[in-house]
Amino acid sequence: CCVAFGRSHHDVNTALTATGMLWSLADRDSSSETLDVVLSNLALLSSDNRPELRNCSVNTLFSCVVGLGERFTENQWEKSLNDTIFGVMREIASGISGAKDAVVAKDASNDRYKVAVHHTRNSSSKQWAATQVLALRGLERVLRQYFIRLLATASSTPPNISDSQQPWLITTWREILAISLDCSKLAGGRETLDVRMAGVELIVLCAQLSCKAGIVAAGTTARVGTNMEVVGGALRSVRTPTRDKKSETTTPTLPVDNALRQQLFELAFATMDGFRQYLEENGTTNSDDDSGVDSLLTQVLTKIMGELAKLYECCKHDEMSPGVCDLQLNIAIENDDGYESRFLYLLQVIANNAEYGSSSRYLNQVQKGVMSLLQTMASNSSLRAFKALATTSGDYMFVQSNENDAESFELEAAKTVASAFESDNLSDEAKVTVMCSVLSHYLKIYGSDKELIPSDAAERRTSEARYDIVTKVIDSGCHAAANIDVAADDKTILDSIWERIVTVVTSLILPPAASRYDGYAHHSKSILDIVAIVLTHLPPRKYALAEPMLEQGANRAVAVAFECIEDVNKPDAAEGAVHVFLACFMGLCQKMPTCSAVTSLTNHILGDAIDSNDEDGSVLFSKTQQSLAIAVCESLQTTTSQDLLVGVFPLLCRLTNVENDGLRRVAGRILGGVNLAQTISRERQRAQEADIRAQEVEEENSAMLEEIEYLQAENDELQRQLALFTTEADA
Repeated sequence: CCVAFGRSHHDVNTALTATGMLWSLADRDSSSETLDVVLSNLALLSSDNRPELRNCSVNTLFSCVVGLGERFTENQWEKSLNDTIFGVMREIASGISGAKDAVVAKDASNDRYKVAVHHTRNSSSKQWAATQVLALRGLERVLRQYFIRLLATASSTPPNISDSQQPWLITTWREILAISLDCSKLAGGRETLDVRMAGVELIVLCAQLSCKAGIVAAGTTARVGTNMEVVGGALRSVRTPTRDKKSETTTPTLPVDNALRQQLFELAFATMDGFRQYLEENGTTNSDDDSGVDSLLTQVLTKIMGELAKLYECCKHDEMSPGVCDLQLNIAIENDDGYESRFLYLLQVIANNAEYGSSSRYLNQVQKGVMSLLQTMASNSSLRAFKALATTSGDYMFVQSNENDAESFELEAAKTVASAFESDNLSDEAKVTVMCSVLSHYLKIYGSDKELIPSDAAERRTSEARYDIVTKVIDSGCHAAANIDVAADDKTILDSIWERIVTVVTSLILPPAASRYDGYAHHSKSILDIVAIVLTHLPPRKYALAEPMLEQGANRAVAVAFECIEDVNKPDAAEGAVHVFLACFMGLCQKMPTCSAVTSLTNHILGDAIDSNDEDGSVLFSKTQQSLAIAVCESLQTTTSQDLLVGVFPLLCRLTNVENDGLRRVAGRILGGVNLAQTISRERQRAQEADIRAQEVEEENSAMLEEIEYLQAENDELQRQLALFTTEADA
């Protein structure tokens, strides 16, 4: 009777009321026979030509399944999914294929109720597409609510090789994924957009549900109602609402077959691979404008990126776990058939399909989503994600972009590498490995070793370099390397790591002769920061490795600074050379104050500054000398070696008499910090100790002389006795 009223075309309200009565019947009598009748009739009404009744029937069908699913047996679940719901899906797909794009004519009948049709639903194909979206959303509701129960019921049948003997859920799962994939690839205009978005969402939802951690790991659990039941066709509260905290964070504790769950996850992931293949083959061929990008596809990709982010949160500790990261000099990891590699491949294809034309100055939402997800993966110590970011960034990590105001996908990839280093979840081993890989790439571009420079990068100008990104990487990487160095017993690979770091710093402070002016003029402050970072974390056992680097850097900087004296057009290079000298010389004073380079450079620079005070020279020459002398004095202020300060004490005293106020003040501050009383006391103690030692040595010498005289006398006596014995024997 209800079906007859529902199919009646006399009055749409009567038909809608009849549909609601079917739900009431199932609610009052949930026996197997009644449920079969109700669901089959709702499925019949779901294919009605009237969109209002059709949509209402689809919603009622899935609400009935969700509301009464707790009472379903295994056979009822199998029948409701494979026969009823899939039957509805097939009818809707048939309706879409047979629908026309012609605009629905205005209703000219004498019905009492006129329905205004929006332009997005003013054709038969658009209306059927809306029904398909409702069906997909309804299937999502069922899976979200009852996946664990479905898995538990299907786990009672052990999987076998033959498809006919496999659990029924395997066949059902394949059908769900096939429907979802077909919807995600649906061709058409804007009317199919919601269908495509619902399709990709259902694909990723299946992967989330079937992963080991479950959808709860992503915080996306859904509830149909709280303490509500259908009474008389209406949703009513039947008891006092309470907050069910357990259901918010845990899944039902039902016995499930983990092998079956893994099989379902593999099927879902394979469907994601199928969508990736579709993008590779057809992604950018349906562009609706001159940009080369389908705007509808962009919206679909934006949707799937949001879902993929949730999927990774579910799988990052299990299926997509990067595993233990071993310390190495480069990211020596290859792509394989693992889930993490396949996931990154999908992200790469999505990013390729989201690229705008060269005229675009900003990243779109898809590209931002890809970059955000790659950063999340990198922060989870995924070397594959770091490798993908480094490959994408190319030279942008070290080279300035021509368009400073534009957002470049490559530049954002470089920035993402540095941002990922700020994560507390990133292991020290991963930081060091990624840093070494980045430094290796830097040496290929700007390294001084000819074997590392490719032919196409030989003409790279130092003025094009940028160090803001790599500075962050070096800072975090050196800190991590220092932490590992303290606890490691075998320091073989750590020695190689520190050598690579020192090699990079050497290439910074010793630029090629052809570009030395540009290097000092544009990047001196960055060089100063990097040198300070490396020396802060460099272990004392590697100071000998850094000493020649700092000495050569200081000498080169002094040479460039004085070369700029003759060329008044390079004031920036002269100032930059002073900054580089400050970085190198201060490092020597702090870490290696007893080395000969400190004394020789101090005597040379301070001596020249004092001698030139009485000579007439150019303004630039005087300024350069004063800047170098101030740099020497500032470095001496940071040393803890009193012996060094005492050694340069005469020069500092002479600096207090120069005309330059800056030099006089800084020399005075250094002299004020020299503890002469302590130094004199220490030297006096050393002299006393030397005297005592000399006296002890003299006493030991006297004792040895006496011993020698005694032994000589004994030897003479023995010789005399031997001669006597020889004479008696002859007689």
